[in-house]
Amino acid sequence: MTARDEPIRILRWLDHPDRIAAKHDIERIFFAAAGSREFASDAARAEFRERWLGRYLTHDPAMTFVAVDPSGGVVGYVVGSLDDPARTARFADIPYFAELAHLTARYPAHLHINLDESARNRGTGGRLVEAFTAEVRAAGLPGVHVVTGRGMRNVSFYERLEFVERGSASYNGRPVVLLGRDAVRPLSTA
Repeated sequence: MTARDEPIRILRWLDHPDRIAAKHDIERIFFAAAGSREFASDAARAEFRERWLGRYLTHDPAMTFVAVDPSGGVVGYVVGSLDDPARTARFADIPYFAELAHLTARYPAHLHINLDESARNRGTGGRLVEAFTAEVRAAGLPGVHVVTGRGMRNVSFYERLEFVERGSASYNGRPVVLLGRDAVRPLSTA
């Protein structure tokens, strides 16, 4: 059995035996996967991290799930919130939520996911999203959404997980789409 064939476990970040090391792995994966890799300053880098990762680790740690390899290292994560971002002050710095408020009311929970290259194409991302969505369902919320750039390669990943384009907005002069999924049932192929 090769290292690639060994099982990857999904667990809540709060249940990881070494949350500090796991947080470092999450941040490493976050910056490796980020569309922005060059920053004008350390402050700009910190602001970027806070906007797309840090606020979730701080305010919604129970909604953070990690994919863990046999050595205990994190090879992927999903972070998110049950709070509707168009109606929650801590997300006011992301202007497209105001444009999408009519949709976030129906799909209030939202997530961000990233994987290390070693964990891609193994079903890991789908398992992370399902762990997150099970919590959304348990909380009694009707749906979950992601926002991504129109035409990005991750759109097909979300579509395989039954997310459907529900609307669009503009962010920094570029089109973004909100992909929503009902949370009332598990993935039909799961």
